[in-house]
Amino acid sequence: MTRTERTYYWVFGLYNLWAWFLAPVYPLFLRSRGLDALEVNLVLATYLIVIFVFEVPTGALADAVGRKASFLLSCALRALAFGLYAMADGFSEFVIAETIDGIGTTLATGALDAWAIDGMRDEGDLRPVDRFFARAQIVMRAVMIGGGLVSGYVASVDMTLPWWIAMAGFVATGIVAALAMREAPRQVDAAAPRPHVLATMRDGFEAVRAVPVLMLVCALTGASFFAIVPAHMLWQARMIELSGEGVWIIGWIWVALNLAAIGGSALLPLLLARCRRGTLLAAGAAWRGGALGFAAASTALGPAMSGWLLQEVSYGCSEPVLQAWMNENVGSQRRATILSIRSMFGTLGGGLGLIAIGFVARDHGIAAAWTVSAILCVAMAPAYLLLERMAPARLDENRGPIVAEPGIPAKFAEPAPPAAP
Repeated sequence: MTRTERTYYWVFGLYNLWAWFLAPVYPLFLRSRGLDALEVNLVLATYLIVIFVFEVPTGALADAVGRKASFLLSCALRALAFGLYAMADGFSEFVIAETIDGIGTTLATGALDAWAIDGMRDEGDLRPVDRFFARAQIVMRAVMIGGGLVSGYVASVDMTLPWWIAMAGFVATGIVAALAMREAPRQVDAAAPRPHVLATMRDGFEAVRAVPVLMLVCALTGASFFAIVPAHMLWQARMIELSGEGVWIIGWIWVALNLAAIGGSALLPLLLARCRRGTLLAAGAAWRGGALGFAAASTALGPAMSGWLLQEVSYGCSEPVLQAWMNENVGSQRRATILSIRSMFGTLGGGLGLIAIGFVARDHGIAAAWTVSAILCVAMAPAYLLLERMAPARLDENRGPIVAEPGIPAKFAEPAPPAAP
């Protein structure tokens, strides 16, 4: 394991600890400040819209000025946003805080992953990155479990305390990152014009459009988020309705949900040894749709919760593979931009899904909305098999994934290493 990889796990874990610290109590906090159900949804919609608008510009900024600097700015802005949240007392104030938080989120989206992959390559690790991202998912889910439980107990004392704790946590994460993250000087051609954000954005979109694998991964990310994000916004109400219990049960289901995703990520190396990526992703989409459909059809807590937890196993298996496919089909210079483009597709899909499937939930109930999500997941399965056919052949572990290969236009690929003398 390289130094960069170890540093990434620490920084990535700390960042996600505070990013997800408020997840179990977030809507409850907003309601405690007098917002109604519509206003709560509008505040979340603000966050998604801001991310959609700023995702690619901030990714291009990271490529132009440095991934470490972008990540440190993300920590600073999110600390500011969480502090404003703790003091906010009206809808407009929450929208302002959410806008700042959305911009801060986009500054880290592609920057941290791009910093890690490039650092690992510089240190000689040329292996495929499926397992790297699988371990990262396990780290993220582990801190989400601990953070969510602590947040619930802290919020029972004072609903604003979790925000102040998370604000301090982002400050601490920024300090750790500033001390631990090392970024090699970028190789710049003195005769070439200095890169700027707009040009980097344009080249990033052109690179995605030129590589069919990248286009299809982005499209599938948007479609997947369209189907799944609304389901994730509805599960709390569904479980409380079926259990007849209070809000306390949500924290423990949150723990089980993250353990299910960890289990999926832990299974990934074993599954990849037995099947191809496209087959794994197609099976995962069908599994997710089947499990979610089972949860939708269930009228008792046990079966509904079982289906809901089983569908999350698919995310733990699938997301590291998609991240690896993205990273293996783009060169270092535009990595953060292109990772942000994929995130932008996901945000757009999730936002549209919240609106479209939200109407289904409002008019026909949560079970009907989950059924729609399940059907969409199953319908996407064949597209993952197509992705396998479109992708260039995987490189062996000694060669690594960043050398130019068939399917990646030379303009957007990294130069091949010099031949041995």
